[in-house]
Amino acid sequence: MVFVVAFSAFGSPAWAEPHPGAEDRRSATSSTLPSGGGASTDAGDSPSPPVAGKERLGRGSQVAPFDESRSREYFAVSATSLDSDLVDRVRDIDGVRSVEVVDAARIRIDGVTMSVLGVDPSTFRNYAPTPSAKADEIWQGIAEGRIALSNDAGKQRDLDLGSTVAMAGARGTVDKEVWTHATSGVAGIDALISRESAGELGFPSGNGLVVSAPDTDLWQLREDLLEVLGSDVSLQLLAEESGTDSPDADGEPVGGAVIERMIAAAESQLGVPYVWGGTTPGEGFDCSGLVQWAFRQAGVEIPRVTHDQWWAGEHVDYADARRGDLIFWRSDPTAPDYISHVAIYLGDGRMLEAPRTGDVVKVTDVRTHKMAGVVRVHVAD
Repeated sequence: MVFVVAFSAFGSPAWAEPHPGAEDRRSATSSTLPSGGGASTDAGDSPSPPVAGKERLGRGSQVAPFDESRSREYFAVSATSLDSDLVDRVRDIDGVRSVEVVDAARIRIDGVTMSVLGVDPSTFRNYAPTPSAKADEIWQGIAEGRIALSNDAGKQRDLDLGSTVAMAGARGTVDKEVWTHATSGVAGIDALISRESAGELGFPSGNGLVVSAPDTDLWQLREDLLEVLGSDVSLQLLAEESGTDSPDADGEPVGGAVIERMIAAAESQLGVPYVWGGTTPGEGFDCSGLVQWAFRQAGVEIPRVTHDQWWAGEHVDYADARRGDLIFWRSDPTAPDYISHVAIYLGDGRMLEAPRTGDVVKVTDVRTHKMAGVVRVHVAD
């Protein structure tokens, strides 16, 4: 069975929606980190993610060369295919530079549910993080029917390059070779395949859009997209504000008593193993799963995906961090500008986190290297 991807980056009643503007936005190749955030990254200097064996690439599937990096402002997804006239109306929205049509679904890969996009390798590559976008062999491999797992999904689940995974779709199970570990740049997406492979698995055709509008006001763009697409289409904000002067979230910071209940809940899981995609107390958590669960125990709902948790409140400098704030990092070598890890700040330079496969939930010293910034979670008025 194929489950349509359902993203809910906006509208959750217990956290404030962001009010981003166009100023200081991180572009697809931006490298500046907030002050107090440690060393910066340079996407242009990052090596291309390795592939399983480029010497085995054929010549049957032609992929267009890299054109130019295109920003990613929003991802829109519907339960059904989006009409071509509707897509054209999105393209006509003021400030929209380009729109990429994709097929989106949640399916089982080796027994674990993952969010997957079916893409046109020739055009989607221009929206990918720079280290991957320029690597012809990545997109050639996808065009030839292989699967590109995100860096996190591939490595944390020990799905090695060259191994075979079983993808269970609406039309049966198909085996795919793991071609690379490379994050797509679309938050929450665990894997990329070609649109031909997506059709083979029974994905809805053309039910997702990646929208590039680099010079627009993001909040106005959201309103315009909702007006065109309607309320049945989910929108996820992909762009990020850079620097410490991002607009404050609406609402009020989570109160001290609630923060202490949240931290107590997180501390109750010390020693529990890291599990990719884990959300189960006593059995396993990943970094964002632990944070979401701990806040939920204190009566506060925040998003599930690390990138969306970045928008759960006010951005503050690390020097001003308080107990209970969330600390974020950009530590994915395949996507240097991507929010990829989160931890709970405890104060006095200490934090609580679910680090990686093979490790456990634990308290450690704060790492400033590759730190993206700090978020103080707010609740709506």
